[in-house]
Amino acid sequence: MDYSIHFVFLILCSKCIAVNIRRLDVPALVELGTESVTLDCDYSTGVTPGPGLVLKWFFNGSTGLVYQWIPPMQPQVIGLLKGKVDMSFKISEEPLQAYRAIKIMNPSTLLSGNYTCVVSTFLEEDSQTKSMLVYSPGKDFHFHQEKKYVFLVTLICAAEYLYPRPVMTILSKGKPLKSAVTDMRMDSWGMYSVETQALVHDDDVTSPWEEFVCVLSLPLANYTVNRTTIYYPGLMPTAHIAAIGVEKPQEHQANNSPTLGRCTLLLTFLISLNKVF
Repeated sequence: MDYSIHFVFLILCSKCIAVNIRRLDVPALVELGTESVTLDCDYSTGVTPGPGLVLKWFFNGSTGLVYQWIPPMQPQVIGLLKGKVDMSFKISEEPLQAYRAIKIMNPSTLLSGNYTCVVSTFLEEDSQTKSMLVYSPGKDFHFHQEKKYVFLVTLICAAEYLYPRPVMTILSKGKPLKSAVTDMRMDSWGMYSVETQALVHDDDVTSPWEEFVCVLSLPLANYTVNRTTIYYPGLMPTAHIAAIGVEKPQEHQANNSPTLGRCTLLLTFLISLNKVF
């Protein structure tokens, strides 16, 4: 028997039935509130599909099976994704490709993690992994002043319903205030609330007014937003003065000028002063 011919035949035969994941599509970032997100595992089964084709999706490791499809049967959703997948969704009309993808409805932050697609037959197996982060930009993000004493002002910046762990900084002339103190809390759902306070003395403000910026960021989500407030030293104690100027994520607004800030702040101050007297 010619073993070399037999060996070549085995190589060619293995290529005919080889399983290969060509592309794994898992969105890296998904904003909380997104209606749906699709995870796709595009694979090839070779010229002649091998027997026993099985597609599985795992969440955060080999013990976290969340989806299984054995053609020609209907797919099964297991564990964390149960009740969250559109079972009628088909990404292809080909019998061996139809249910390779999963369409997740209303993804929550709890679905952040690593997703692994495993495609196997009785003879071959291939797998790939990618991560997805469902982030929450938060709500009720505000930055205001409270002046209870003649020569001191407290800057207060706060936001809630954030994910993942946020970073909050109050800047003066582009540098973090050393007096700033941050309090961060996490609720039972894993969502964060954060508040940063900084005490500023009038003697530390060397100009007629100073602009302070509160920067809120989610580093893992590459998300940043800020609020701006302008303080005038020497003002009498008042009710809190709200921040002005909003900066969209990763953008800068040209109309956030000191002149506009002074007008808005003076108007707020006069209204507050009128309430006091």
